[in-house]
Amino acid sequence: MRSMTAFAELVRPLAAGQLRLTLRSVNHKALDLGMRLPPALFPLEAALRAQVRETALRGKLDLTVEVQDEPALEPRVNRALLRAVAKGWHEEAEWLHLPPLTAEAFFRLPGAFQAPDSDLASRLEAPIREAVAALLEAWNAGRAREAERLRPFFETSLAKLRALAERLGAEAAQQAADLPDQYRQRIEQLLEDARLAGQLPAERLLAEAGILAERQDVREELTRLAAHLDDFAERLAANRLEGKAVDVWCQEVLRELNTTGSKCKRLAMTRAVMEAKGVLDQLREQSANLE
Repeated sequence: MRSMTAFAELVRPLAAGQLRLTLRSVNHKALDLGMRLPPALFPLEAALRAQVRETALRGKLDLTVEVQDEPALEPRVNRALLRAVAKGWHEEAEWLHLPPLTAEAFFRLPGAFQAPDSDLASRLEAPIREAVAALLEAWNAGRAREAERLRPFFETSLAKLRALAERLGAEAAQQAADLPDQYRQRIEQLLEDARLAGQLPAERLLAEAGILAERQDVREELTRLAAHLDDFAERLAANRLEGKAVDVWCQEVLRELNTTGSKCKRLAMTRAVMEAKGVLDQLREQSANLE
């Protein structure tokens, strides 16, 4: 069980300078990986993306790789551009009344600095890959800790749903016992209002009332609800809760609650169904952050 929200940072020394890597992630339906690398390390981007995808299934991830105090990354002044600009500036300065060319004006020009020519990507590929592996391990540990913080909430929510299911079961049994007589009385009243009292035998009245009462029986839905709750408890105990799986589970539980609610004839049952839906909404919201 892992959260999609976590942060990890790693600093590794190099022969010259040091590596600094950070990885942060938040909730997302799919895997969305953003990377920030020095231009000299662009040749490693595809390999690093593949390495991260071996560990991350989904979430919005931002990976930053910095090479600090590395001489090979020091930019070089574009001398050819500087000479060309200085020459053109001097030739046109008199008739255009240009002020003297300053360093500030030159360095604002696109291309004033050139990227250094170096073999940095090939030299640092192995240490960077190793550092990314260690970073992912630390990130996963952070995600596990974050998910573990949600365990008490899931346990409490499950206990609330079990208690509400038991309440519904008791109310459903009472409803099943009361409805046949209520429907019989209702049918008798309808027959009396239609001046058909005594036209149906008592056995037929009981049969019709029993059929109507059976349509309102929710014990089958409550049996499936109990099975769903047992499944959630098993997944939680085995540390196998996953965001998408829990979302599907919530849909199934909501289906049983909706069916039960549509058959409720007792106010206590209606209140229990509404309370259970509230607990389920909170559970679904928290589980959305699980990978």
